Amino acid sequence: MKIIHTLFAFAVLSLSTQHARSADTEGHFWLGGGTGGVMCPQFVASMEKARSLGIDSVGYATETQGYLMYLLGFQTGYNMSTKDTCDIFPSEEKAYSLLSWAENYCRENASSRFADGVVALSKNRHPKRLRVCSK
Repeated sequence: MKIIHTLFAFAVLSLSTQHARSADTEGHFWLGGGTGGVMCPQFVASMEKARSLGIDSVGYATETQGYLMYLLGFQTGYNMSTKDTCDIFPSEEKAYSLLSWAENYCRENASSRFADGVVALSKNRHPKRLRVCSK
């Protein structure tokens, strides 16, 4: 019974903690590993290969899946943590156009990572974000 009480207390404490603010005092934060850590030239090469397979093909989806999942995860985090934001990348904007924007960023910033391109994309789209979700 003591174990159950301990687990319950742990659960309550875990759920009552505040959200962590990961940025430092200058607004800089760590951009993750995994797909976000892919260097821009590799991302550009993946996009070129994906397009050569056909934009609506299974090959395209396979080649871009990791990048798209990273982008969608970023979108969720951004939407949850940014004031007056329902959706940074409104649903009418297709995934292809978002990945293409990041690809163009990466072509111009070869020493950057895919995550840097996604952050730049969010800064570009912020003024046009969907501020209020419809009910």
